[in-house]
Amino acid sequence: MKARVWTALVLMAGITMVGADESGKVDGKKAGGKQEKWISLSPAKDGMGFWKALNFGGEGDTTWKGGTLTIEEGAELTGVVFSGKNLPEAPYEIEVEARRTSGVDFFCGMTLPVRDAKTCVTFICGGWGGGVVGFSSIDGMDASENETASYQAFKDKQWYKIRLEVRKESLKAWIDQRELVDVNTKGRKLGLRFGDIEKCAPLGLATWQTTAELRGLRWRKLAK
Repeated sequence: MKARVWTALVLMAGITMVGADESGKVDGKKAGGKQEKWISLSPAKDGMGFWKALNFGGEGDTTWKGGTLTIEEGAELTGVVFSGKNLPEAPYEIEVEARRTSGVDFFCGMTLPVRDAKTCVTFICGGWGGGVVGFSSIDGMDASENETASYQAFKDKQWYKIRLEVRKESLKAWIDQRELVDVNTKGRKLGLRFGDIEKCAPLGLATWQTTAELRGLRWRKLAK
């Protein structure tokens, strides 16, 4: 009898553990459990598609080929802005793979909408000399100044997977499945750094004095 009771308790514990594990997988699913589909933001064929090269002055070339965006090094900023209809809307997650092939600064500056299409921030990967990661701007402070900042060592020509989770009251960021940012933004001022980066709104990709490649750009809705 005791053996049966012990077996039952072990089975119940196992069920509880499985349930706890599954509870962490609700993101990206509707209440009914159906997972939202990823929406690709890469052109269906070679060419710019719904993307437009930005005129910063002294910018490098930008080309989409085989689903990969190449951003050539410019005097300062070089980038593109999305003009299509499939604009992400919070809550959502967005991901991209990126690598720096040459240069000394950020190889992924992703500008994206947060609370609405007019309220945007930029996720910086490899800024301020090559290693700063974080969101610009929060309460007027750049990625190098606010609490989202961290320093990472990035190798040239190595792909890094970047995933961002955007909710109206929080921002999260992972690089290669390592969580680097988890910040509560309720009641805080979110916006873009003053200057040319504003041209990337509401959704854009840019580099600073750096040549980079980006691929696998896609997003999907998350459960509220």
